[in-house]
Amino acid sequence: MADEIQNDLAEEPPRVEPPADRGQTTNRRGALKALAAASGAIYAGALIVPVARILAPASSGASGKARWIRVGRLSDVKPGEPKRVVVIADEKDAYTITRDQLLGSLWLTRKGDEVKAMSAVCPHLGCSIDINADKQSYFCPCHVSKFSLTGEAVSGPSPRGMDALDVRVVDGFVEVDFRRYRQGISAKEEVG
Repeated sequence: MADEIQNDLAEEPPRVEPPADRGQTTNRRGALKALAAASGAIYAGALIVPVARILAPASSGASGKARWIRVGRLSDVKPGEPKRVVVIADEKDAYTITRDQLLGSLWLTRKGDEVKAMSAVCPHLGCSIDINADKQSYFCPCHVSKFSLTGEAVSGPSPRGMDALDVRVVDGFVEVDFRRYRQGISAKEEVG
């Protein structure tokens, strides 16, 4: 019996022959590698788009699209009498929209059918501009800046006049392209 065991161990183990077509195995591996690379690229692309939107600097808005907001009826703005109106609209912030928010206020003046609008935010430090009791000029109660009825800075620390806004009248309603501007500088620079 010991001889039989020795003979079994003395025999060579069977050899495994390589597959006849190694190119087919290589093609499958290559296809799997390409599929994995394509999947990774798609995943990375899906991550890059939102990250790029978050990290991209906000535009100054100077070349931004107009956002017309209806602020009142033309018939409510009496010629030669400044009228303060509030601006209420949806506020967009990154990914959220908040409905019917108070965005600010402005002054409307009318001469015939022509309407002009000026922001009620003082260019000095952002206080609210009011009209004097005589209704012949505007003033900022915080730091005593004074403005003419056309919005020009007359006296006080304001670095520029009141910020004019684009206005249009559509079907008897006054619409304003409402924007906010940087305070404390002489240039009229929009805040994004």
